Amino acid sequence: MLQSWDEMRGHREQRELFRRSIQRDRLSHAYALCGPEGIGKRQFARLFAKSQFCRERSPEQLDACGICRACKGFEADTWPDFIEIGCPEGKSQIPLDLLLGSSEKRGHEGLLYELSMSPQASSRRIAIIDDAHYLNAEGANALLKTLEEPPASALMILIVNSPDALLPTIRSRCQVVRFFPLSDHDIRDILLSEKMLEDSAEAMVVADMAGGSLTVARQLLNAELRALKDRIGEQLNFLEKMQPLVLAKQVADELEKISSGLDEQRRNANWLLRFVADFIQTRMRLLVEGDFSDPLTQRLGVRCGIDLLAPMLDRVCAATHQIDGNSPVRLVLEALFDDLARQMRLGPVSAR
Repeated sequence: MLQSWDEMRGHREQRELFRRSIQRDRLSHAYALCGPEGIGKRQFARLFAKSQFCRERSPEQLDACGICRACKGFEADTWPDFIEIGCPEGKSQIPLDLLLGSSEKRGHEGLLYELSMSPQASSRRIAIIDDAHYLNAEGANALLKTLEEPPASALMILIVNSPDALLPTIRSRCQVVRFFPLSDHDIRDILLSEKMLEDSAEAMVVADMAGGSLTVARQLLNAELRALKDRIGEQLNFLEKMQPLVLAKQVADELEKISSGLDEQRRNANWLLRFVADFIQTRMRLLVEGDFSDPLTQRLGVRCGIDLLAPMLDRVCAATHQIDGNSPVRLVLEALFDDLARQMRLGPVSAR
């Protein structure tokens, strides 16, 4: 976990936004940090919270000293005025108990109860709800009540992948701060600094494929997942000879084998679909650039080749939305590869 802003990669505009709000004494009571997974939103939220508790910080700055009692307590996860919850591993929803307490003590423990109490060692209490898009209806409604009448000394930070994942009534009561993917160079530097890779060139290759997400970059370091990507790539290189059902079964079996649960399986599947989409986009670009070595150009010409690949790209995007919508991964992959093979056999509509 990052200990200072100097270790944070990217998000300078967002940091400046919070700095100005502190300088003007205009912090909101609730923020929604929105952006893709794996780009550092939770780390940003924790660094901000730490800065608010620091006893030695300049009142108009974000930099925490790292050595005062508050900083040490925060780093040890023992500071009494900081509360953080998220979706537990293997769960598909944030348990209501984390917000409202157990059934025996409902309303007398949990994050919302703790947030309503007076600060013990600071001027305010700060709560982070990671994966806030995993709140169920009852949890969202309970949170809404607190947002409608926030305690005077409370500040909440919700972390979500997209603002649309929040109920409009919750979103309207938070200041939405959008975060964006990290640069390839930032991803490369993190991989090297955290010693996930030692070779700079290899780290840059991984960063280039990660799409600005450190989570995806870590996935790419999984040798089994990379081998699976290569297997799909071999099939895509010879679309005309693809065996869609065989490929789908192999991919689905391997995803189940290397994934610890359904959430990780869906993340891995989405990364593989991103690779398929990138592959198709690259092939389209080569056609436009007049790469006459491409079999599609030789068979159909540039225009018909593009007309064939564009619907395939749309089909991959549709498959991604299906997986995000909790459709069974195996069925999604079977339908996708079967459709891609059929489109290749039939050719573009313009050529029929």
